[in-house]
Amino acid sequence: MAVKLTNTVSNSLNVSYNYGYDGRSAPSLSTITSNVYNIRGSFVVLQQVVVPSGVIYACKSVTVFENRQLTAAYSSCGGGKITLSLGEDQIIAGYDEARIEWGDGETSTWRRGDSYIFEHNYTNTSTSPTVKVTGLHVGKSCAQGATANIPISFQQAQLNDISIKSVEMLGSGILRLNYLGVTAIPTEIKYSTDGNTYGTAGRRSSGGLQPVDISNVNVNQSYKVKLSSQDLCQGLTDSKVITSMTLAGKSEDGKNVLTWNKYPADADFVSYDLLRDGTIIKSFSSIEEITYTDEDVACGSYSEYQLIAKLKEVTSTSAPVGVKTEVSSARPILQASVSVAGDNMVVIKANVPGAGPNSTYDLSIEKAESGTPTFRKIITLYNQSEYSDPEVKTAETSYCYRFNYQNSCGQKLPVIQPICTILLKKNLTTLNWSPESPLLEGTESYEVSQIASGGATAIPNQLKTSYTVQLNAQSDLEYNFQIRAKSVSGNFESLSNIINYRRSAGVFVPDAFSPNGDGYNDVLEAKSTQLQSFAFSVLNRWGEVVFHSEDIAKGWDGTINGENAPVGSYVYKMTFVDDINQTVEKSGTFMLLR
Repeated sequence: MAVKLTNTVSNSLNVSYNYGYDGRSAPSLSTITSNVYNIRGSFVVLQQVVVPSGVIYACKSVTVFENRQLTAAYSSCGGGKITLSLGEDQIIAGYDEARIEWGDGETSTWRRGDSYIFEHNYTNTSTSPTVKVTGLHVGKSCAQGATANIPISFQQAQLNDISIKSVEMLGSGILRLNYLGVTAIPTEIKYSTDGNTYGTAGRRSSGGLQPVDISNVNVNQSYKVKLSSQDLCQGLTDSKVITSMTLAGKSEDGKNVLTWNKYPADADFVSYDLLRDGTIIKSFSSIEEITYTDEDVACGSYSEYQLIAKLKEVTSTSAPVGVKTEVSSARPILQASVSVAGDNMVVIKANVPGAGPNSTYDLSIEKAESGTPTFRKIITLYNQSEYSDPEVKTAETSYCYRFNYQNSCGQKLPVIQPICTILLKKNLTTLNWSPESPLLEGTESYEVSQIASGGATAIPNQLKTSYTVQLNAQSDLEYNFQIRAKSVSGNFESLSNIINYRRSAGVFVPDAFSPNGDGYNDVLEAKSTQLQSFAFSVLNRWGEVVFHSEDIAKGWDGTINGENAPVGSYVYKMTFVDDINQTVEKSGTFMLLR
């Protein structure tokens, strides 16, 4: 440390200094006003000033902190392992701490009382880092001393290549691992149940991919395995620790439940792969997912499972676990539907418990017309859960269906309650439909579909089984209406037959009839539907009313007062009110023939 002094005494005749006054001996004085302290310590600066009246003395204390570079040396032990030794000398004794910057982003700290030897492992040995060592002062005006820079050169860097590539637990109580060795470097294979105490399974010095079997292990125990290779510092360099996987399985109510040990937190973790009979059925990207329920199995079937934990460059495979799928009792069918798919088609669907590509079951379907108690079997399905019934007239009748079910374990269920198709009918402006549910789990709501040339409109109707059609003079000329029932779960739905609706009803009157008793065209009738009221009159050529009816089903039989009316031309007049309360008048002529 450098100090520079300035005299503040006026009328000075002579000024001199001593930079290391000990307070006892006669000091040697110098007129030099600056000094450099090269070692740490506490010093007293003595000033002697000669003035006309005599001699004046003054003292000041100076504290010098250590600022020299620390001494350090390193040894390259092989691979990326470095041993760094700090010099145990007077320089380090002048610091409170030392900061070691390894050059790979990591830092270590030495404090008084700590060991002077540090070990550090570099993962990258392709470049040569520089270690920076700096002495530190704590709570003092001087924060740190000079930094020592130490370039690192790696020896026997291939030690880092020794690593485990795969671990697999075999069902015979053997833990098999494959590792990459380096020729002439002794390597010990070690394993542990707790990660603290390791046993040695063998020692090798061969290069390349090496298989090793660790015998007499517990297949239900997770082990930690590592490699310990002798380094150039007569120590051991450990590889990354790999954890073996365990897998357990059991059958619960027709499903197979698999659980496995959680792999320790690892930045290289990629996924778990669950295999059934050698094929991956599910991958899990989260290290926290450690259970899975396999529903794609059949009662009585046997499946073999394995679990593979995948790291970036390593795999860890569990021992195989066999599970036989069993059930205490057959699970009932809880979801099914019947739906109209045309005038002559009903589609029947069921959600069969445990159904899948490997399952086997029988599903018998019985049928009855709504309102009748007698059901008859129409088909038995094998490993199928959907059927289309063509033997129907869906615009005339509602059909009820029920199921008989037997699972692959031979367990039978009682016949389920019937579900019935929706039969939609109209009465003038009112649509009505059958109240029986077409959905086994129950109907959550109905929806009226109003279909026109420009598209369809869905009208919510809650659970009501009727709906009043809203038409006016601005409505389209023709609509189709259909009812859609939605299940409670939302997984099933059912459709009704379709009803056609015309805004203005047409009335047809033939232009001739022949009331001769031959059974053909013997009665003059007006034909129409969707009328609220009707009045029909027949007039002769003189304008006299010879027939009148207010019942569209009652026509003229060609008689007047019980006598045959003359052959010839007649006039009809009618007045009717259509389904949207429009009054319509219509007239025309027709011929009476014999």
